[in-house]
Amino acid sequence: MNKPNLIWGVICLVIAGGLAVANLTLPPEDLMFQVGDQNMPWVPPVVLAILGFILLANSNQKGEEKMDEQTKVEKAVDPEKAAINKRFESVGWGLFLIMLGGFMFIPDTTVSKGFWSIGIGLIFLGLNAVRYLNGIRMSGFTTFLGILSLLGGIVQLLGWKSMDGAFFLIILGAYLILKPWFEKRQLFGKAEQSRP
Repeated sequence: MNKPNLIWGVICLVIAGGLAVANLTLPPEDLMFQVGDQNMPWVPPVVLAILGFILLANSNQKGEEKMDEQTKVEKAVDPEKAAINKRFESVGWGLFLIMLGGFMFIPDTTVSKGFWSIGIGLIFLGLNAVRYLNGIRMSGFTTFLGILSLLGGIVQLLGWKSMDGAFFLIILGAYLILKPWFEKRQLFGKAEQSRP
């Protein structure tokens, strides 16, 4: 049992519960949490509740055993996979820069901002899909950016501009919840190391 995770998980849930009760009983103007120009006092309790549940879920896992230098096994770097990944990254970042230049060049009246965000999200997610199909570990950073950009573009097209922060928190929370699953399957990591 991981006691620090258990203790901090309970603390986060207690604070989240207290803030939720305060949100339900106090008038909206008494609690302030500004996101842009809007008061969203429900954001801290939601974030703390998600964090508390994640910590509690991870409290049952055994602490990582310390490994001495002799028992550590270095994963071999595959130079062929490194070269393929570098080529994929070059193409992906090249497409990203073309999209960014197009966004600056073409006025908003011609193409909505949401379509540019969706395009960038598809580029990043496509890059990681190609990595996955070639047995290369995906990048958590570009996967996260791709999902965020794709959902952000959809939100912009629907006209829900005040919801951008909420979607960011939802995606971040979902990633933290699913992180043990990703680590178990070793989907993310250094691209030079092949997936099992």
